[in-house]
Amino acid sequence: MHLALTPHRQLRRCYGAHYPEIAAALDEALQARISAGISTLAYDPEAGVPDLGIAATTLTPGDLSAQLSAIERAFMTHNGIMIRSLWIVGGPEVVPFGTLPNPMQDHDGPILSDCVYGLANEADLLTRWPVGRTPDPRWGNQPGLAQVLRRIATTHRSGRHPAGTTLGISTARWATISRDILTGSEAADAQLLLAPPLQAGQIDRRQIHQARWIYCNLHGVTGSTTWYGQAAQDNDLTPALRPDDLAGLDLVGCVVISQACFGAKLQATRDAPGMAAALLAAGASLIGAIGLAYGSPDPPASDSDLL
Repeated sequence: MHLALTPHRQLRRCYGAHYPEIAAALDEALQARISAGISTLAYDPEAGVPDLGIAATTLTPGDLSAQLSAIERAFMTHNGIMIRSLWIVGGPEVVPFGTLPNPMQDHDGPILSDCVYGLANEADLLTRWPVGRTPDPRWGNQPGLAQVLRRIATTHRSGRHPAGTTLGISTARWATISRDILTGSEAADAQLLLAPPLQAGQIDRRQIHQARWIYCNLHGVTGSTTWYGQAAQDNDLTPALRPDDLAGLDLVGCVVISQACFGAKLQATRDAPGMAAALLAAGASLIGAIGLAYGSPDPPASDSDLL
């Protein structure tokens, strides 16, 4: 059974007069999801799941994790089924990120992550079920949460997308490790672009549009909306990919995996949306880090390379 964490009470508090539009779009997305054959139980943590004997709880990571564990036990007891995935609706202002201990001596502090909502138990950092989130990427004229939910409904109704290409975009400094990762993905059609020579504004947008998997091994910098390249023998960073490079693209059905530091950070920088918001607004799914990310500059792969 797939779970959809749909915090209606908190959505109403956060969005006020805009809540009815979001609720209608969410209902549409859930119905399309179920019609597509994805068995889904939608629940509001603050209401609990009375049919399973699950009590209401608060929207704090500890309480939400405990409630999910109770739901898992109830599924096994009543139906002998398992949680197959968890879909969280709303950004961290609606459902907060959980925190994990930071093994590195850096200034990030505890790691913000949704993985805590898929853990088998607090002592094990291996998730038992995958967790995804649909936040609100609204900024300027970008679509808001209701529009993103309607797009999800349309995508479910349209069925599977045709197979596309695999595209890698890497700093020239990390070329070898990036090639190894793409080779390990067994994508025979994978193409790797290196920055430099690639610079922001120069990428062939058709390559992005045609891709179904995009792997980005680029630098992310706090305080910047851009992802950066780096020459093989140079420490200077060069702009490689910007939100403007995605303007007008339809990336529905595309999964972007980013190793950039702050690659999944949603907050705007200097009144401008970052790459994460731009990708989500274009319809892509994004896997990335909210804070610093660590990987190997040369083979063998390690840390975030393996993820």
